[in-house]
Amino acid sequence: MKKNVLVFSSAPYPGVQICRWLKDNLLFNPIAAASYPNHSQFVAKDCICNIPFVYEENFVTFLNEVIVEYDIEFVIPTDDTIALVLTEKSNLINAVIVSSPYETAKICRYKSLTYNTLWGKYYVPRVFSSSIEVGNEDFPLFAKPDEGQGSRGARKINCREELNEVLSEKRNMVICEYLDGEEYTVDCFTDRNGHLLFINPRRRSRVQYGISVRAESVNDIDEFETIVKDINKCISFRGYWFVQLKRDKYGNLRLMELCTRFSGTFAHSQGYGVNLPLLALCDFAGMDVSVIKNDYSVVSDKSFIDRYSIGYDYSRVYIDYDDTITSNGGDFVNTAVMAFLYQCRNKNREIILLTRHSKSKSNSLVEDMERHAIPIGLFDQIIELAWEDEKSNKIDTKKKSIFIDNSFAERKKVAVVHKIPVFDVAHVECLYDWR
Repeated sequence: MKKNVLVFSSAPYPGVQICRWLKDNLLFNPIAAASYPNHSQFVAKDCICNIPFVYEENFVTFLNEVIVEYDIEFVIPTDDTIALVLTEKSNLINAVIVSSPYETAKICRYKSLTYNTLWGKYYVPRVFSSSIEVGNEDFPLFAKPDEGQGSRGARKINCREELNEVLSEKRNMVICEYLDGEEYTVDCFTDRNGHLLFINPRRRSRVQYGISVRAESVNDIDEFETIVKDINKCISFRGYWFVQLKRDKYGNLRLMELCTRFSGTFAHSQGYGVNLPLLALCDFAGMDVSVIKNDYSVVSDKSFIDRYSIGYDYSRVYIDYDDTITSNGGDFVNTAVMAFLYQCRNKNREIILLTRHSKSKSNSLVEDMERHAIPIGLFDQIIELAWEDEKSNKIDTKKKSIFIDNSFAERKKVAVVHKIPVFDVAHVECLYDWR
């Protein structure tokens, strides 16, 4: 039986990705959890959206009630603050927290602790504690909140006047040398014995909202590996963690931050065939794990994706064949449509094929389906029509139905006669269930 895993919070992008990458494994069942409705409801079969925020008094009590109700064995934190709270209160929580220990989470949460812990290492940038320490030749500098993640609240300091302004605000900022070179993230995995099993340095080629939306593999990883191995010796990590590095004006790598959570683009490692959330769960379940990383370069790029939930529960699908199930004049199979049809089979929805293929093409429908390796058994019924037959006359709406056809004229007739939802090929993605 699969072990239930609570992904909290599932609202941020990494939470959605974790749910997706755990969905089809044989060992663990991901359950999305957050404090408000969010996109994970579209990718996870089970989703809880009323967990109190971690700063609320009843958070631990409520969380333990969820753990009992859903038989949760593991909790994956997806945010620095959540990781800090869960690891600090791990003795009060009745599930295993899949994260590095509390002291490590604390070091990573506060940049001052990160730099103090690794002080003297060649990859730690120069840090200034007061205006007196800064010479005119040291500008520009960079100020970032001691507690925080990403680029929120950070700013470049060009002169002493701006420095004094930042210091006068008393916002607990860390002032360090300005790094203007290329920026990198290194995804890492350390097992329960402290062995560093995996590193994946990637260039943050395009960044939006603090997330690397385009990431590219780094071919020469030696300098990254040296730094990460040293950090792994100095700080007690377990499971997934990542390092952010940036080059200074001389081209040397300097440490920006460490994190124990999953990064916004950790799925870049999926391109190598490495499932980091699954690895972490196996390790925390007491299994001995190893990593196979495929040998090639990977470019990952992300953009917004729309997922849908339509307010119409249907049990029968009527669908056209030519230019609907097939595409490009019949040369190819529309793989998106086929994926949807197989999903309908999984949901026990009837699939009825309506087509005039044999009347309009040189080969028969059966021959064409065989040519494309489309199984006849996929369909509950196949209705071949003559030219004069109306598809709308072949539709029985005793069961709630939908109709999919590339022809607007056909869709319009069905919609007028039967008052059921009709869809073009481009709309099929609106029907797909990603959970």
